[in-house]
Amino acid sequence: MQHYKVVTITHKTTKVQRLKDYLLTDSDVSDFPANRLRELKESFSMNELLYLNTCNRVTFFFTHDKKIDTKFLKDLFVYINPHFNKELLNLHLSKALVFEGEDAVKHFMGVAASLDSLVIGEREILGQIKSAYLNAKKNNLCGDNIRLAYQQAVVFAKKILSNTRIGEKPVSIVSLAFRSLQEGHFPKDANLLMIGAGQTNHMMANLLVKNNIRNVSVYNRTLSKGEELAMRFTKGKAFPLEKLNDHDEDVDIILTCTGANFPVLTKEIFNNIVPQGKKVTIIDLAVPQDVDQEIIDLENVEYIDVASLEIKAKENMEFRKGELYIAEAMLEEFLKNFNELHKERRLELALDGIPVEVKKITDKAMNSVFKKEIETLDPDSKIIMEKIMRYMEEKFIALPYKASKKSLLDKKFRP
Repeated sequence: MQHYKVVTITHKTTKVQRLKDYLLTDSDVSDFPANRLRELKESFSMNELLYLNTCNRVTFFFTHDKKIDTKFLKDLFVYINPHFNKELLNLHLSKALVFEGEDAVKHFMGVAASLDSLVIGEREILGQIKSAYLNAKKNNLCGDNIRLAYQQAVVFAKKILSNTRIGEKPVSIVSLAFRSLQEGHFPKDANLLMIGAGQTNHMMANLLVKNNIRNVSVYNRTLSKGEELAMRFTKGKAFPLEKLNDHDEDVDIILTCTGANFPVLTKEIFNNIVPQGKKVTIIDLAVPQDVDQEIIDLENVEYIDVASLEIKAKENMEFRKGELYIAEAMLEEFLKNFNELHKERRLELALDGIPVEVKKITDKAMNSVFKKEIETLDPDSKIIMEKIMRYMEEKFIALPYKASKKSLLDKKFRP
């Protein structure tokens, strides 16, 4: 499995506010940088690629024929962010975690099961990985190897959540943000302004609707997606993001999470939609942050972001620590099974062309090599001859599969 590779920057190696330095973005600020990823895959001779960007990690999961060395990493980081200071490049490299082979698959599965999350046991990561995989598949970035790893990572994650208490009393970045919001004792009729209509804001909407929050204005680049989110609220309304500056209703709380690589809530927009001095709570779950630093520094603004939730996240760690050890032991065992599954799949792909080749041989024998002899046979004999050839064809096709699988099983159970 040596061709599996992971290069990742996470909350463990850098502050979440700095993760924006390692994001890969397109010039059109698309949520999924398909063009840059295609270019990255080709430029670095990657066979397959999956790009995962969450509020606490940026991960490149790919297959590559060579070992990841310092030159590869430096070139990769310069590609990700051409503005990196060359003198400080080694400092940036120190933020990266690199895994190869079995360790890469192990890390990816651990991420899917939320063993490596800022909030251990949170369930959102599985949806984010699914979205990352579907995007990679849609854009022809990945193939059979990442498909197999992804599918088995999902199986493992569900096994962990079902057979350990690691997901008991589930806590997530979204639920922690909502808990922080509740601590402000905001009224049910508070006016919420929501920027973005992605997965994170939909998860936040689950909690808001459950707590009977009704007055919500949604601003999103794609209006139809904004309308879909707004419909979940009794008094929900949706508007295109470019109309944010024209918002003319009262604002008590701003919830924002977009895929933009620049602040979508600027000081100018804020001044236009919020009266001077009015107390406002802002929850910003975007990486990089959606809110201009000048707004964050205002005395009348209570600002909650991913970084500020880290302390709350650590509180749940003690309860889950014992379960984490159990989950990690299960991961080691699951990895052994994946190794065998991967070998079997590689074998299937290697033998995939045998049926076609065997059929070519039998067709050549009947239609070329022994054509004259067969033409001398009577119709019934020809039918019997064809049946014999097809029977032999099927048996010869089956032989290498049986022999190879027997060899794999012998290695698996050899003392």
